[in-house]
Amino acid sequence: MLDKNSIRSFSDTGIHSVFISFVQSGCAGTKVSIQTEFSETGLVSSPITRELTAFYREEEKEALEQGQITFAKGKWIFSSKKVQSRCGCGESFSFEKKLIDPKKLAKLQGIFGKKKGIHE
Repeated sequence: MLDKNSIRSFSDTGIHSVFISFVQSGCAGTKVSIQTEFSETGLVSSPITRELTAFYREEEKEALEQGQITFAKGKWIFSSKKVQSRCGCGESFSFEKKLIDPKKLAKLQGIFGKKKGIHE
């Protein structure tokens, strides 16, 4: 679930429990959030190490336990075989393949001009 450097960082700062969740945000629609101050009410937990416990929502358990979370360049990055699309910076993701809305594409083409294909 958490990479070794993140676990070590939490341990070095005396943090013994974290709340990990998915939040709706970013270009691709979802980001992973890690909080150190939270209420344990209604959450499930799993030990990451003897000193660190992860808390999360029951409905997110499977996805979180099958994924890997890394802190890189100032942001949390969630990786998993279940991720189907990701934003350019890598922070936000989606569990569904994102398709471009044809209406939005037409609007953008109108604003920026249509690019000509190689055979046009």
